[in-house]
Amino acid sequence: MKAQWRSRLDESLVKDFYQQQDEAERNAAFEEQLKFGTAGIRSKFGLGPGRLNKFTVRKVAQGLAQLLRRHYVEPFVVIHYDTRFLSKEFAIEMAKVLATQSVYVMISEDYKSTPELSFAVRYLKADAGVMITASHNPSDYNGIKVYNSEGGQLMPEASEALSDTINQIDSALNIESNDWNALMKQGLIRYLPQSVTESYIEHVVAMYEGIQDQGAHILLTSLHGTSLPLSATILKRLGFLNFDIDEEQSIPDGAFPTCKTANPEDPVAFDHALKRAELAHADLIIATDPDADRFGIVERYEDGTYYFFNGNEIGLLLTYLRAQELKNCTQTPYIIKTIVTGATSDALAKYLGLNVIDVLTGFKYISDQLHQHESLNDKLVLAYEESHGYLLQDFSRDKDAIQCIPLLIKYKQLFHQKGTTLFNVLEDIYQQVGRYEDKTLSPKYEGQNGQQKIKTLMSEFRNFEASTLCGLTLSTIEDYQTSTIYHFDTDETTKMNFPVSDVIRFTFEEGFIAIRPSGTEPKMKIYFSLKVPDFEAIVEEFQETYL
Repeated sequence: MKAQWRSRLDESLVKDFYQQQDEAERNAAFEEQLKFGTAGIRSKFGLGPGRLNKFTVRKVAQGLAQLLRRHYVEPFVVIHYDTRFLSKEFAIEMAKVLATQSVYVMISEDYKSTPELSFAVRYLKADAGVMITASHNPSDYNGIKVYNSEGGQLMPEASEALSDTINQIDSALNIESNDWNALMKQGLIRYLPQSVTESYIEHVVAMYEGIQDQGAHILLTSLHGTSLPLSATILKRLGFLNFDIDEEQSIPDGAFPTCKTANPEDPVAFDHALKRAELAHADLIIATDPDADRFGIVERYEDGTYYFFNGNEIGLLLTYLRAQELKNCTQTPYIIKTIVTGATSDALAKYLGLNVIDVLTGFKYISDQLHQHESLNDKLVLAYEESHGYLLQDFSRDKDAIQCIPLLIKYKQLFHQKGTTLFNVLEDIYQQVGRYEDKTLSPKYEGQNGQQKIKTLMSEFRNFEASTLCGLTLSTIEDYQTSTIYHFDTDETTKMNFPVSDVIRFTFEEGFIAIRPSGTEPKMKIYFSLKVPDFEAIVEEFQETYL
């Protein structure tokens, strides 16, 4: 099999990456098939069935075409792609295979963001959407996300059906496609009209009544991704001009040359922009990840110090600010958050009189809830994940950094004029509702041994029998794999109404610790949200004892 694949190296699109890999990495591409999981596909480039290349992309496209044709007479798909290496090339391969199978395709001529893809699917009434992106992963990664007709990522049942269809295709090497120009002439492939982007801009602008410049200077960076110039265009339409762009770091470039990481969850991602902020005397830095679904912020002060807000803190700020925006709304206000979102969010929602909907990790579950609430007389305040993904209005159904940026800038201006800061507002929130400290650990376990280690750890936590964990007395153990909650006070087990997922959550009077495998990378995710005097000591004890 290796010989067959290697004979096709020149047409694989990944030759440059292959030539830089050692023999062990090349062989790893043949150890397993690339799997379409609950979050789509995210993988390194490489030659073989276990890595992303022209042929594995075509296989996904073929599977998607077959699945769509079972359900639609004339299926229609929208395709967008980000600024990563080979994103455009992979998008073209997807389009050609889909169109060859009589699926109508509309593809963007240039890079676009993930929220724009979600919006376009809904706006154009498409049957599905495809986004070529690997979000914040390193530069030698890419990925494929598939969206349903509601503009949300596929729910598990649909994702499994697509995965099964893809897996039934014998060989990725034998998938044919017709000529691009011929497919264009037939009308099977068309370019996305500018009117779709314009409508997205109008939807974001309509959320705000302009932004008054009160003297706070803003610095934007796209981390070499897709949020610019779109975000700048929106701010100008809102009448706000007091911002700079980190030009060097906002050049679209899949190598991410100025970033140690293109992940705005990581303070290191702001290193370059902080230097630029000093020169520009910026008061707030906003960084979006490469596909612009997630963002991070750093507030900078007159004495040269600065504060990096974590994902839970941004969620608290957005909840509070958005509630102020909607204070005269007569509909029932609600937030949607995940089961691993910091516990302060519940206290703030109660304080503000907001209903709370908890969902599993993965924005697809949030999108599904938004779909279910369409006919109800209630009003979304905020939907979010602690991993820096937020949504204020559901004209897009995935995380949307671009629609959130103006809200933060608007209130940064108002607070600046009053002589206060976003950090001061956060402190006020803690004073009103109390503070749970939050931290997420992401230990990596790579390769087949790593996969086994993750399974072993989850099994050990699933069979945990002690009544204390790191000195904290357990209230419940929530096992989302079995949909059960064990209650320590009554020694009873009850059922819970959540989709099945490989997550375990230990709850205490002081908060919770949650554990799950990552859905996109070879690592675990451990979430701590606790109101205790010795928070760091508990995190350290957990690491030393269990990881």
